[in-house]
Amino acid sequence: MGQRLPGIEGSAAAALVSGALYVPVGITALCLHRPTAAALLCALAAGVLSSAVPFLTDLLALRRVPAHSFGIFMSVNPVCAALVGLLILGQHLGPASWTAIAVIVAANAVAVGTAALRSPARPDHPDAV
Repeated sequence: MGQRLPGIEGSAAAALVSGALYVPVGITALCLHRPTAAALLCALAAGVLSSAVPFLTDLLALRRVPAHSFGIFMSVNPVCAALVGLLILGQHLGPASWTAIAVIVAANAVAVGTAALRSPARPDHPDAV
């Protein structure tokens, strides 16, 4: 969808298609298993805490943090999720999972670092005007 409809329209169309595919599944589940009020409140809280709050904090951070630093902050999300899982939920990741998280953070740091070195916006850069 993003290739056919560039910009925000592509994202909105992709979300619409995804939602349309999940609506029949949701209706079926609700008809077969009536949710309790507590389950609905938990679902609402999970939805807000897992999507709306992180999205809002990302947007607020983008206003205050340079774009090249924002990438590093985004790569820390898997680290935070793993630590919350470990400390609060008692979940344990294996060495391969921790290595994968470290590779993500390192790759992002290297990408941001090399982009900063090539940036003509730096006064000491040979391409700077």
